[in-house]
Amino acid sequence: MNRPSRIARTTCKLAPALVLVMFSLVSDALATDKRLLKPLPAEPPLIPKTRLESKNPIDHFLAAKWAEAGVRPTYRCDDYTFIRRIYLDLAGVIPTAEAVQAFVKSRGSRRREQEIDKLLESNRYAEHWGIMWEDLLRVKSRLRGTEVNSFRRYIQEELNQNRPYDEWVREMIVASGTAQDDPAVNFVLRHQNDANDLTISVTQVFMGMQLKCVQCHDDRNGRFWKQADFEGMASFWKRTRIQPAGKKLVTTPQGPREIAITKVVDHRPSDGTFLGHGQPAEGAGREALADFVTSPSNPYFARAVVNRIWKQMMGSGLVEPVDDLDPINDASHPELLDWLALDFIGHGYDLKHVIRLIANSRAYQTESVKFRRSAGKRADRLFDAMPLRRMTAEQLLDSILVCCGLLNDGNPGNRRAIKNPYPAQPGGFLATFGAHDRETIHQRDPEATIPQALELLNGRFINLAVAGHDGNPLRGWLRQGTPVNRVIELLYLNTLSRKPSRQEKSVVRAYLKQANFTTGWSDVLWAVINTREFMFVR
Repeated sequence: MNRPSRIARTTCKLAPALVLVMFSLVSDALATDKRLLKPLPAEPPLIPKTRLESKNPIDHFLAAKWAEAGVRPTYRCDDYTFIRRIYLDLAGVIPTAEAVQAFVKSRGSRRREQEIDKLLESNRYAEHWGIMWEDLLRVKSRLRGTEVNSFRRYIQEELNQNRPYDEWVREMIVASGTAQDDPAVNFVLRHQNDANDLTISVTQVFMGMQLKCVQCHDDRNGRFWKQADFEGMASFWKRTRIQPAGKKLVTTPQGPREIAITKVVDHRPSDGTFLGHGQPAEGAGREALADFVTSPSNPYFARAVVNRIWKQMMGSGLVEPVDDLDPINDASHPELLDWLALDFIGHGYDLKHVIRLIANSRAYQTESVKFRRSAGKRADRLFDAMPLRRMTAEQLLDSILVCCGLLNDGNPGNRRAIKNPYPAQPGGFLATFGAHDRETIHQRDPEATIPQALELLNGRFINLAVAGHDGNPLRGWLRQGTPVNRVIELLYLNTLSRKPSRQEKSVVRAYLKQANFTTGWSDVLWAVINTREFMFVR
């Protein structure tokens, strides 16, 4: 891949003196415009002193709130719960029975930390977290002017390399040329160089701000943004163009095919206006926009991404909705949000560092409970217990493939989620379970639907998955002459990541006695997959 050097791509064209003047003006505007968040503090907030035994600063910020609200956190989750939760959150799939047993049998005080590190270094991490970023950036498998899945491959490469987030974002904003020369160009190609659409993505995805309504009219309450503010940000893209760049022969499942290639160019840099009315030097263009967005003095950039990661790991953001960071939408834990943002900046905008920090916290490793133990007091967004979270479409699909032995069987009908084209095929498994349409920036709807229930009860995919095919682990265990009680145990470990209770064993044995032995096992597997426990991250 012929990629321009990072220095060549990220060096601003303005003279250093002009850069300093420009950002002095912008910083002053950010600090005084009351429509904007307060700047991040110069020093991280002090970590509260609490009685909680934890070396993780996150826990002490939360514990201070627990004490203030008079609530007690739930107990630390057991190893079975932890291994399932961390696999789903970091790798997007349930662990196999073998992985569960290996972890539970392991010894050492750092084994949870080590499991987190192992998953963060796996390819599964980039595939799973890549889906979140693909949703936000509205990635489609087919984009005009580039090869199929070019944007997806770029995102996964950045995540696999753990590219500093500020560099990654800057790269997408300033990229020029073809996607073959510079895959970051896919960001502009996805929006087909629509200045308004690009502005919505930059402000909403990278800054957690809602500006799309003022694209057409001023804020009706007169408190916040005006149409002129939106137009000023959109002006940074006004002189960017997409032009033909020849043809390329590519290989497809149907055979060789010639596609048209396009390139992104700037006839000359545009003059935009920053939010807060900071005015860049003339001709600064997209370079100045990238500097503004990713600047440590931007009060939105770091807060927005750590808030998104927090929601992904903990079920809800420190600010909700995550795309609505503004001065009147208070964070549940403002000091923690600022501490995380500054810690993120201090660690070189390292996404894995934030995920690792949250995953190792006592708060992340609390038990999931349906009802709180806080004597009738509401504990919403206190994070004193892990909420039950419904699996995403991709987590559910891949987890069924895992427990049915079909994850890597090569059958096109059993493709892992990341191998499917997006937007998901209407009526298919992923679309039925709420895969993102990649048309607008929005949160997925976690609510269950009747078509989802019908798909799991009697859909073609589930019926073929649980059948007694050669890849089904049940078939292997039975062929080896494994005792029935042990097969039941392995089935539960392979699906729910825990051992069955005595009652569950008794119910399964009673059913197998009156059912066809072979199909009876498939029925049991089907029944477990259809439980609420299987479908939720607990």
